[in-house]
Amino acid sequence: MAGRPKIDLNQKVRDLLQHTLISHAGVDSPIRNFEARANASLALIKYVDDHIQTQDIYQTVYDRHTALLHRMVLVNLVEAFERFVKELAILCVDSVASFTIDNRFESFSANGGLLAVQFNSSSVGRALCEADTWLSNSAINERFRQILKSHFDEQPWQYLFPNQKQQPAAERDRAKTLAILWQVRHNITHNTGLLTDADACRLTLMVRSKIASGESISPDISDLRYVKRFLVETANHTNNRIGLRLAELLTELYTDDNTLFDPQATANAVSSGFQQALTVAGSVGTL
Repeated sequence: MAGRPKIDLNQKVRDLLQHTLISHAGVDSPIRNFEARANASLALIKYVDDHIQTQDIYQTVYDRHTALLHRMVLVNLVEAFERFVKELAILCVDSVASFTIDNRFESFSANGGLLAVQFNSSSVGRALCEADTWLSNSAINERFRQILKSHFDEQPWQYLFPNQKQQPAAERDRAKTLAILWQVRHNITHNTGLLTDADACRLTLMVRSKIASGESISPDISDLRYVKRFLVETANHTNNRIGLRLAELLTELYTDDNTLFDPQATANAVSSGFQQALTVAGSVGTL
């Protein structure tokens, strides 16, 4: 009797890349894409809860699985925000790349090979931004300060998420909370939520409250709702700040050379991308 055919595990793992779903999040409106991804993350928990009869389960087992699910959702919320920031950067780069010849894109790490694989996208923004991670306030600050600075100006734009020594001061508290979420995401992704001595020490310094090592992060549903609310508010606030600055920069460029682009068409394009009416060289965009 013949035995079972040998399974090629190498090929089986590679085959997973063929198992995909159509993405319902578009690419033209970062804020709308983020909202869809964030809502889907919390909807996952509701769907599971709605379809489990808790009276027929072992509570300890349920709690263990729920803790894992909550950690996964927490990571997904933070990664949705990272994707949002990256899509904002792509939109900004694509909006100004054709009209600037200074050094504003030198902080990006895309090399020739990465640019080559993005050649068919017809998007300078994707070529420059997709390969990088956007998982720290400092990295995000550096890139947007350069992208949105005035033409041929050595002085970068303001800090998007400033630390305690940077301006604008009104943004520091939000930036501090976001930095904590980046670190929590790092802990769950790399240490499965187990708070190592290093993780606990770093988070203790960040929150200025003792965080015990050797335990695992276990957010409840209220924690996740507050994280989502914070990230949604931060996304909308960030979307507004960057949208206004981009419109201002485009106005500066048009003032220097009014043959670069049609103000109304450009205002319409960036207004659609940011989902807010932005004014470029006196022309108010329509959504």
